[in-house]
Amino acid sequence: MTAQPDVTDEVDPAEAPAPRAEVLADLEAEVARARFPLDLPGAGDLRALREQVLTQLGTRLRPRLAQPTAPAVVVLGGSSGAGKSTLLNSVVGAEVSAAGVLRPTTRRPVVAVHPADAPALEGQPLTELADVVVHDGVPEGLAILDAPDLDSVHAPNRTLGARLLEAADLWVFVTTASRYGDAIPWRTLTEAESRGITTAVVLNRVPAGVLAPVRADLLTRMDGLGLGSAPLFLIPDVGPHEGLLAADRVAELGAWLRLVARRQQSVGVVRRTTRRGWASLREELFALATGADDQVEALAALRSGTERAPDAAVTAVLRALREGRAALGAPTTRWLAVASTGGPLAPLATGTGRLRAGWRRRATADRSAAAAGLGEEVTAAVEVILRDGVRSGAAAVAAAWDPADRPAPVHPRPSPVDAAALAALAVREWREAVTAAVATRAVAALDGPGLAALVAAAATGVSGAGDAVAAVLGPDGGLVDTARGELLARAEEAVRAAAGPYLETLAGVEAAPGTDLRVRTAELRELA
Repeated sequence: MTAQPDVTDEVDPAEAPAPRAEVLADLEAEVARARFPLDLPGAGDLRALREQVLTQLGTRLRPRLAQPTAPAVVVLGGSSGAGKSTLLNSVVGAEVSAAGVLRPTTRRPVVAVHPADAPALEGQPLTELADVVVHDGVPEGLAILDAPDLDSVHAPNRTLGARLLEAADLWVFVTTASRYGDAIPWRTLTEAESRGITTAVVLNRVPAGVLAPVRADLLTRMDGLGLGSAPLFLIPDVGPHEGLLAADRVAELGAWLRLVARRQQSVGVVRRTTRRGWASLREELFALATGADDQVEALAALRSGTERAPDAAVTAVLRALREGRAALGAPTTRWLAVASTGGPLAPLATGTGRLRAGWRRRATADRSAAAAGLGEEVTAAVEVILRDGVRSGAAAVAAAWDPADRPAPVHPRPSPVDAAALAALAVREWREAVTAAVATRAVAALDGPGLAALVAAAATGVSGAGDAVAAVLGPDGGLVDTARGELLARAEEAVRAAAGPYLETLAGVEAAPGTDLRVRTAELRELA
């Protein structure tokens, strides 16, 4: 075995007291409220860190503050099939955790504790994560936890194994001669060491022929990772077997655990791990606060960018309508057909509408039908302009959400709008508004729908339609201008609706700044 850790770490009377329970409770609540909903660079790491900190606060720090005499938690963790359960059973001298050849064997974690320590574990969060087994073979002062494999094929096992690491006062990394190079457990071991968790390494099932070179390589690897002071235990390979290992095989590990378990030494390990953890915890909390601020800033920028994305499409559509492009083509052709000499609308277009009343009454249906046909052409032309505008606006919004240089920050992506439906709805509502506006303006030359169609044509810029409206109504009181304003408003509303699904999605995204988290962290610094 290599160098022993200083398990006799005494409590310094001059140290400031641990943070009060209410401060930790408030801090835990602030961490729980932290949200990282946008897939910004590093967001996945922040979400994992948030869960890690919550586990650390709820499973180790707060319970330890509430029950300082609880046994030190020793977590046996490592690679799949490393023999963690067998080691626990062999140290305790009884089958307290299921062991076998099927992987993964350990599904529900087991924490073994001495009868004298069992009352101190009652009601602790650790008991919600693992089954408690009481046995007098467990060194008094320790709670030894057989954790799921960190590289388990089952994702829930991997997650739970990582959570249980946060509950550890001491982590014993168990590996084998064939698995000690695996990356995941070593990365986790290094993280544990960096956060102040006391660590040890057990190299299990070492064939006698490779014991020396494997030991040398492992020590070099540990030293390179900054773990040179961690104790190393070598357990020779005994071949296929069932049940407990011979007592002499685990004697050194058992003796070391009993040494750690002495009450004053156990308190020393707990205090050292907790004390060293405060500094890393504060750094983690500030990282969460900074990440929360980044989320709020990015969310505001994304919302603002989404709202502005259709601007160019709106400008283009309004310009097209103001310039009378909806009147070009079929609407103008239809107007020339019905308003030229001999056409039903010719008297209105030429201003020669002073005809006998009977004649006007007999031609009202023809003129109204001609105006209605013109209105249909205008409606179709406006729909085309709006449909293209909505599609352009939708493309701009999609580009704002999913730029070429990075992935979209929000998932799932909202469903695109139906451009044709939005355009048709906008035009229908516009025509209904025009019809309502002329409802009180009864004239002999046209029926109500015919007059509304003529006003709509004039509003879109059909040449001569405005003069025809004036011939029918005299000074129109601004009907054409009102209809044009309604058209522009409905058009802008339709194009901006392309951003609607995205804004609705963002309305359900919650992100809070890290201000309150920083305040709680500052309280932690003052008290710890």
